[in-house]
Amino acid sequence: MADGPLAGFRILDLTAVISGPFCTQLLGDLGADVIKVEPPEGDSMRRNVGPKKNGLTAAFMNFNRNKRGIVIDIKKEHGRDLVRRLAVKADALVENNRPGVADRLGIGYGDLRRANPKLVYCSICGFGPKGRLANFPAYDPVIQGYSGMAQIQGAKSGQPTAVKMALADKVSGMTAALSVVSALLAARSRGVGQYIRVPMLEAMMAFTANDSLYEYTFIPEEEFRGTAPKSSTLDPFRTKDGWLTIAPFTDEQLRRLCDAVGHLEWYDGVENRLERGRGIMRGLAKLFPEEPTSHWLPILEQADIPCGPVHNYSTLLTDPEIVANESFQTYEHPSAGRIRTVSPGARLSETPARVWRTPPRLGEHTEEVLRELGIDRSELEELRAAKVIN
Repeated sequence: MADGPLAGFRILDLTAVISGPFCTQLLGDLGADVIKVEPPEGDSMRRNVGPKKNGLTAAFMNFNRNKRGIVIDIKKEHGRDLVRRLAVKADALVENNRPGVADRLGIGYGDLRRANPKLVYCSICGFGPKGRLANFPAYDPVIQGYSGMAQIQGAKSGQPTAVKMALADKVSGMTAALSVVSALLAARSRGVGQYIRVPMLEAMMAFTANDSLYEYTFIPEEEFRGTAPKSSTLDPFRTKDGWLTIAPFTDEQLRRLCDAVGHLEWYDGVENRLERGRGIMRGLAKLFPEEPTSHWLPILEQADIPCGPVHNYSTLLTDPEIVANESFQTYEHPSAGRIRTVSPGARLSETPARVWRTPPRLGEHTEEVLRELGIDRSELEELRAAKVIN
């Protein structure tokens, strides 16, 4: 059973792919009873992305733990009626269909709030509600480009570069999860729910802009153009056998760094702060390749310099810090066998977030959930015969 801070809340999950499933998985990690509604063929992530074992892909496993799974064909009126009945008992609903689809099906916010005024209804979409793209579809690469993220990543080369993961999807999912939790708190205190729209573009811009908008912050911005640092994050440095990262962002840290590597003159011998920093980085780029990473990290740690190795997953999984903190967990899935998953990112002392349900098999909990609605066996059989449920 769940013992997280959202234990007792029920979330109806009508999402697919990444942004929505990531949102609802985060809510499930926090203890919510997430009911994932899938079409008869299942969420496309069950079939299409990543390696597959016994009919389940790694992608589906990685975004759908801590959920119960049911199959309902919402293209059929009886299926849509079941969604409406489930929404009456739910605290929140999350969907990421193209704008307008849920309304056309009769399961939009306006349709459901009449039966459940306390319902928190969250829609994840591509763009904001105004403008010509309001109802336009969007996927992660489009949003990375549109939001400016790809240009930021490719600043040094001049060629826009996408972050090599579904960053916009996951940022949108995290934004939606925070919004749902906040709205649930408001519904508990005010007695009414609300509609949440999370445009991926706006979520991504809110994520990227704070530390990339510096030269456009003060208005008029013309006199500040070109005065902001190009990047606040240093790229990794090559060593003799790999790479390491450092983040010495104060003058005292830079001085300790130079002293630790035996080149205090890099710091003391240059008065101009900007030129001093550039000279130190050029010196380190030549110095670090002389020795392996294992030589440099203890020296940097002893000098209290923020630093670390550059991992791939083969090395990350065996890193002593990761192992000691149990940052990855394993569990046994009834169909896919032994599974590795990353632990929830927050540690709550009294109501811990944890993995407490394995990703559902297709339709695994259909009868269980519908029986909780009060649907008897004869009606279940009628729904199965009509292929409304599995």
